[in-house]
Amino acid sequence: MKLKTILAGAMALGITSSAMAQTTEITITGATAFRQATMQAIYNAYASVGALGTAFNVCHDFNGNNLSQLIASNKAVFSGTFPGITGTTVIRTSFNGSTEGLNAIAGNNNPTFLQTAALLNTGSIQGSTTSPTQALRPKFSFSDVYQSTSPVDNEVLNPVGTSAVGVVTFAMIVNEGAPANLTNATIQQTRALWAQGNLPASLITGDPNDTTIVLATGRNDGSGTRSAYLTEWTYGVANTVNQYVAINGGTSGNNILGLTLVPIGSNLTNPAVPFNTGRSSDASTLWGNNNVGNGGYSSSSALRSLMGLASTSVTVYDGENNTPVLSNEPVTLMTWLSTSDSANAASAGGRIIAFNGVMVTPLSTSDTNNYNNSGFSEADFNKIAQGAYSPWSYQHLYYHGSLSANEGLWYNAMKTTWIPQGLQVTANGLRLGDMQVSRPDDGFPIVPGAL
Repeated sequence: MKLKTILAGAMALGITSSAMAQTTEITITGATAFRQATMQAIYNAYASVGALGTAFNVCHDFNGNNLSQLIASNKAVFSGTFPGITGTTVIRTSFNGSTEGLNAIAGNNNPTFLQTAALLNTGSIQGSTTSPTQALRPKFSFSDVYQSTSPVDNEVLNPVGTSAVGVVTFAMIVNEGAPANLTNATIQQTRALWAQGNLPASLITGDPNDTTIVLATGRNDGSGTRSAYLTEWTYGVANTVNQYVAINGGTSGNNILGLTLVPIGSNLTNPAVPFNTGRSSDASTLWGNNNVGNGGYSSSSALRSLMGLASTSVTVYDGENNTPVLSNEPVTLMTWLSTSDSANAASAGGRIIAFNGVMVTPLSTSDTNNYNNSGFSEADFNKIAQGAYSPWSYQHLYYHGSLSANEGLWYNAMKTTWIPQGLQVTANGLRLGDMQVSRPDDGFPIVPGAL
């Protein structure tokens, strides 16, 4: 009996030690438009258990050691105690766009994630652009759009019909120095602008004295933000567009010096010779349309930075050769970003404008007009929640296959607790429970009644 007791005790100790040593791995990709709410949610969850450096550690791929840089990062790795999950939980994020994220969890590509070797027990947020990475098939993807709006059809992603976890809000924005009376854009104007790539400002403002050219800029087709604007404008998510991107190196201080229609196989590193060998991250290939102009930025972080720059004397190329179509001319850029990214761009010099005559302005959490911690005034909150403001889509959290017990605990905690909290401090959008209206699919008419 004594030997059996000793053996039973040893077995129990082994089971307990095994449980304590258990590591749960969570890999997340997808929507760059929702990354700020996501990162804030994850950080808040770990921090609810204990202090940074004690309960958890984190590293991200931006330079800088503060929370604002962490929540704006493209890649991060957390390790520590996640509330409600036994043992260590490692969470890796690598945001590459909603559609590209769905493509990744369906097994069609493997984005790169930070390795845990990047983590140091420093008691502070670590930012580094040189941390080691590895390619992995992620389990989870945030998406600004339903899977049905994407070309990803080789696997049915879960949970079918119940993937929405919040609402992400968007805004039209123009870059620094845009005409003061360019304050609104309609569906007809945006459709025309993105189809052609450029329009005279007078066509949008109605003022014949506005002679500047407005250029469309935006994301590639791996982006849910792009899918959101093309469906909202009833343009057609798979249809080609004409968008401009800045030539790398073609800036001086706060001024853009060079822009081009997104080329096929362009280098974009030398302003004098912009069309050499290839920046593949700009390509739009998921719908099979890698045409000149149809590409765009692979991340909203680069796009929001662009909108904070002035464009008073710009050389513009057609994406096919080295001959400028405009030389040293003033131009205006217009795009569509999440409200959180728009707020960052506006603080750097860009300007949010109305869409179809309705406008919302994201607020800081310290603003006394911040209603219900939503990141909006009460009036703007109601425009969204009651259906007057239409630039929004459901934010989904998809996964492939089935979930382990701990993955299920994490998923449910994120959906019911941490994402709603994250939305309340990032001006990324509204909680599902805030909405008094719904829409049955991306870009569809808004109708009374919550989802």
